[in-house]
Amino acid sequence: MLTHRYRTILGDIPADWDAKPLRSLIAEHFAGDWGDDEGEQAVAVMRSTNFTNDGQLDFSDVATRYFPNDKAEQFGPLRGALLVERSGGGPDQPVGRIGFIERDIPGSTVSNFVQVLRPDPEKVDASFLGWALFELQRTGIVERVQQQSTQMRNLNWRDYQRLLLPWPEVDEQRRIAAALRLVDDAIQKARAELDATRELKRSLMNSLFAVGMPGRHTDFQETKIGPIPQGWTVRTISSVLADKPDSGTSPLSRPDPPGTPILNVSCVKSGVCSPAEVTYVDVSDDEIERYRTQAGDFFVLGGNGNRDFVATGGLLRQTPDVDTIYSDKLIRLRFNAEEVADRLVPYLWQSWEFLTRLQSKAESGSGLWMMSKRDICRELFACPPPEELKEIVALLDSTEEQLNTQNKKVGAFMEVKRSLLQNLITGKIRIPEGASCLN
Repeated sequence: MLTHRYRTILGDIPADWDAKPLRSLIAEHFAGDWGDDEGEQAVAVMRSTNFTNDGQLDFSDVATRYFPNDKAEQFGPLRGALLVERSGGGPDQPVGRIGFIERDIPGSTVSNFVQVLRPDPEKVDASFLGWALFELQRTGIVERVQQQSTQMRNLNWRDYQRLLLPWPEVDEQRRIAAALRLVDDAIQKARAELDATRELKRSLMNSLFAVGMPGRHTDFQETKIGPIPQGWTVRTISSVLADKPDSGTSPLSRPDPPGTPILNVSCVKSGVCSPAEVTYVDVSDDEIERYRTQAGDFFVLGGNGNRDFVATGGLLRQTPDVDTIYSDKLIRLRFNAEEVADRLVPYLWQSWEFLTRLQSKAESGSGLWMMSKRDICRELFACPPPEELKEIVALLDSTEEQLNTQNKKVGAFMEVKRSLLQNLITGKIRIPEGASCLN
């Protein structure tokens, strides 16, 4: 029998609030249907992969399944319904993510791993209830009512419905939901700005390394890698290296200290090598000396099961606070500052044309795509004269700074949302009647 330590599953609430079990606040709930591989009518079926960690549903990869015509005619979750991920989750993620249905979706349904909730509008604001259930999953409290199978997590639906949730008057619920919607809208706007700047950076990298600074060149020359601006030269990666490429070491690693931090494949993302994803190993002082990393090191994935990731690279922007080494799955490149401007090649590595040309040389074996140091060293690139080279790097640096600023903005809004969720849903912060968040 599930019991609560506090007045609600989310914690103490104000004296003028009540607590209600989830089952008393919903008018109807039902599980979905996965359908068949073939049938009379095609239907879009939302599943756990369409859930995100922020309550938004991702419609970019909705499955198509088939149902009898009479059954398909009944489908279509209506605006105001809530979707609950009943089965799914992962090693570090509880099941129970929430999806808000904010518009009618005719001709669609959900899979059997998803539960549809229709809140009772006379008892509860649908958005308020959704945010309360969202907070259950975000904080991990929902783990108290989940069961772990071999491959996935499952909600104990009976106990989930019994959970006591905060229940202020409906008008206050609406004010809380409106405040959370405001900050959620701000997050979505900030993310849209971030995505636009990322697209600008991608566009710049793909054009700057092919035609140079915007409007600068009208004359081009044919080379082994295609047309490049007059005055540019074709060089090899080896010609701008300060040292020979070197792979790291491969001792058994563990996720937590003690030990020496080691950079691994998961540290390399989007052109950056982040020490935030290190694991820990036991190595000798000689190994630390040989494989010690520093700002400006560029790491290339020497092997990966996915060809789209092999040969991708990431720049270590700052020297780690403690001695940090790198694994044998990474190839370290150090560039000669007298031959090429700082960060030029790391930016070049993110351009589609250069990376796909390099990846075409990867070889497959034992389930992995492998990139050799020799092929990396022999790879060609178009190198501008020193002055234009510096201009290109400065322009990309400016875009990178803008990306960092917008990333911080998104992070700040996310922190505000986390704080508001915790405090508004439990009444630690109250929104007075007539507050401007409703305007």
